[in-house]
Amino acid sequence: MKFINMYLTLFSVILLSGCQLDMKRSVEDYTGSDAAKIRVLDKGKLSLVFYELDGDCYKEYESRKLTSAFHLSLLSTADYSAGSAKKINMHTPSSFGNEKVKEYAIKPGQRLMVMSSMNEADYYGNNRTYEKRVSFIPEQNHEYEIYVKDPEYIKSAGDIIISDLTTHENLKNWQDKICKKSGLF
Repeated sequence: MKFINMYLTLFSVILLSGCQLDMKRSVEDYTGSDAAKIRVLDKGKLSLVFYELDGDCYKEYESRKLTSAFHLSLLSTADYSAGSAKKINMHTPSSFGNEKVKEYAIKPGQRLMVMSSMNEADYYGNNRTYEKRVSFIPEQNHEYEIYVKDPEYIKSAGDIIISDLTTHENLKNWQDKICKKSGLF
């Protein structure tokens, strides 16, 4: 009986260590007629980070989730999101096939970062977070698809791929100075 409890406990720890929960609020749809639209593959933990000009640098003022709140990621290639699809009637057909997606209308011309993050517990029980970010300025009336490639290495976040479905050209990104964070958080 003692060994059964030990094995059940070990199995539960391994199973739960692959869970990720994102408590951020979802992106709210922009209602202007010039809206850019994004379609996000509901896999992994993706967020949209908003920046605004603060003196001579850009300050992060808000972060919203793009994918579902709960993910069970036992392996980097097996990510099961527990959420529902969200559609806003994008014109371009999805290249994601029958996979679950979320679509949003966002305000064009703003400085954004798409952030992929992966949480993982180390051998000592410490939670480690791995992140990757891609800068992005959505253009008016453009449609985009966003997804995360599976990470090359176990202890990393996957690369973020953003495709402009309207012009099929390179993204308009930004490399302005980002303000240093102040305070403890």
